[in-house]
Amino acid sequence: MSHAQRKEDRLYIPPRDKSNIARPKAAIGDNISHSDQVKNAFGFGFARYEKAMEELSKV
Repeated sequence: MSHAQRKEDRLYIPPRDKSNIARPKAAIGDNISHSDQVKNAFGFGFARYEKAMEELSKV
């Protein structure tokens, strides 16, 4: 026999730390092409997730 569980009434979301400000990393400029931005984005992603990409490449 299954027992139904009562759902929570509210979802608790902790308050945001307002001292953390997101800084932009890439911007569209007059002298920057789309391919340059793609290379730049890949560089950021690879620098951050290099170890994860290496592990995934082994699969």
